[in-house]
Amino acid sequence: MRIALIGRRFDPGGGGTERDLIITAEILARAGHEVSIYANEVRAQTPQWPVQHIAGPSISRALELWWFAHRAGAVACRKGAEIVLSFARIIAADVLRSGGAAHSSYLRAARRWRSRAAAEAMRLSPYHCVQVAIERRGFAFQHLKKAIAVSDLVRTDLIETFALEPSKVMTLYNGVDLERFRPPTDRAVCARVRRELEIPEDAPTAVFVGNGFARKGLRFLIEAWPALDANAHLLVAGADRAIAGYRRLARRLGVAGRVHFLGPQGRVDQIFAAADGLALPSLFEPFGNVIMEAMASGLPVLCSTACGAAETLPQDFREFVVSDPADIGELTRRMKALLSVRGDLAGVARATAEQFTWERYGREVLVLLERL
Repeated sequence: MRIALIGRRFDPGGGGTERDLIITAEILARAGHEVSIYANEVRAQTPQWPVQHIAGPSISRALELWWFAHRAGAVACRKGAEIVLSFARIIAADVLRSGGAAHSSYLRAARRWRSRAAAEAMRLSPYHCVQVAIERRGFAFQHLKKAIAVSDLVRTDLIETFALEPSKVMTLYNGVDLERFRPPTDRAVCARVRRELEIPEDAPTAVFVGNGFARKGLRFLIEAWPALDANAHLLVAGADRAIAGYRRLARRLGVAGRVHFLGPQGRVDQIFAAADGLALPSLFEPFGNVIMEAMASGLPVLCSTACGAAETLPQDFREFVVSDPADIGELTRRMKALLSVRGDLAGVARATAEQFTWERYGREVLVLLERL
């Protein structure tokens, strides 16, 4: 089949949705399909597939987004696509993949980590209003055959928000790179990374990974830290414009020496080798790829019920799932449980991640397209 993949951005070296699109393109090409890619922003070309730049008016972000949403599917069909699979919000697609919940749900959830004024300004901004309008029209498109959600959490939200037939929405979990992320086989590597980070070799250590600290619950983690083991350390890998405020919070609570801000990390797999567990008490997390990556690395994980990846956790990890990240008492109890494990559940973590390979993802994508 001639299959068009649509994305807001095409970047061969990117992560997140860009990576998911490229992996999907590779899977489809290996299966013999003719793949073409259409994007609003093209950061590099590739000899693997034709990539067409669909540029819109640059007067405003909102207008550019609206233009792309209306043009992308139509251009792909004119070029001969038999199936349009979109990783972006567009109007006319055969299959829409939602890497997050409905945008209106995200805007409502933002009230939990933004000030009332900031959340209201965001809700009323043309850019976000356009995203909500595009999404509503995209899921109401009469020729839409299937919607893909990255978790059951997202699937339920899409069904409820857009009044979709449950049979029209499927859950398809992302895969994890089991070669890059794996339990360390050499303890010397763990010791070396800890020395580089100036963390005692025997100190209980958790890692937090992600950008957008407020949404991912970092403030709650820091507030819980004084009640944990006096030797416990927290590694924070990621970037945030408000990072200075988090540093001040750690100093005010007397834990600045045990909370380490590492900045953006290209070597997250090595950081995992220095940790005893991952902590991600997010207020809104449609899936959370880092949770699967941590488990592939042999780490137990703490997350919230607002995180889609919580659905994939084994029974042994259920005591690490937080119902309300803002409840510092509950978060403290569950963090203590997480840090007490110290490697005992490495095998369980790895075995869980091994169930979610990109090969499995590929098989499900191919079955879906064959049925269409």
